[in-house]
Amino acid sequence: MDSKIRFLRKCTVFLSLGLFLSGFALTAFAQETQEKGTTTESTQWRRKPAFAFKLGAFFPSTAATLRVDRTVPGGGTVEGTEVSLENDLGLAKNATTLRLDGDIRIASWFSLDLGYYGLNRSKSSVIDKDIQIGDTVFSLNQTIDTSLNLSTYRADFKFYLVHNSRLDFGVYAGVYLTHFKLTFKAMEIDRELLEIRRLWAPIPSLGLHFSYALIPNLYLYGKAGYFYLKPSKRTTFNSFTLNVNLDYYFYKFLGIGARYEYGGFKYDLDVASYHGMIKYNVGGFNTYLTIGF
Repeated sequence: MDSKIRFLRKCTVFLSLGLFLSGFALTAFAQETQEKGTTTESTQWRRKPAFAFKLGAFFPSTAATLRVDRTVPGGGTVEGTEVSLENDLGLAKNATTLRLDGDIRIASWFSLDLGYYGLNRSKSSVIDKDIQIGDTVFSLNQTIDTSLNLSTYRADFKFYLVHNSRLDFGVYAGVYLTHFKLTFKAMEIDRELLEIRRLWAPIPSLGLHFSYALIPNLYLYGKAGYFYLKPSKRTTFNSFTLNVNLDYYFYKFLGIGARYEYGGFKYDLDVASYHGMIKYNVGGFNTYLTIGF
């Protein structure tokens, strides 16, 4: 019952965001239509870049929770311990990393938006409870070396329902393809305890997007998406994303920008490479230099 209530709450939030983006786009479109008859020819609106490359620093705050189940003979599983990597194992919540983004306008009605960033965190900590990860039990007061290496590749396919000199508005279908490498290691008197899990996690997203020229050379962008799929009783995919950014071109093709992004996903998995659950939320600011043509 609780999971259904959370699902309905998320649907309500993202439906509200969708209505907001739609309302913003329609209002901007109506305003521009009204202003066409009163705007003088001296007002010069910069053509939106057909290609934009962005390079900058990303300052994410993260929260990762996981459970790695133990497999038993006959094909069954026994649930492991649900562990917060930040609260239970001491990984830093805040980080700084390099981020790359690119937007290619292929046609007036379609563009491809790409991105990449990596994030590596590690920590040695003394645990205050028994933790079972896969086939390994780490005991109370044991020191665990934990590392999480993450690489995220993003591709959004954007379709435009409205396209004019100031406003773009449409729908998109995208995926965050994230590679996780999780390592848990501890030393006992006569042996080393080691668990390593590698996982490619495709994180789909469907939603709405827009861009709007607030003044010449200053652009506001926004995106909101959600995805939910339950292909089997023991497998669930659930993701969401929200993105708002502002770009200002101060000299011809050169500009600066700032973005806030928040998103996350939860997977309940029953596949050969991973039995268990992963929940990962990330949000933060991104400042960057942009080159647009």
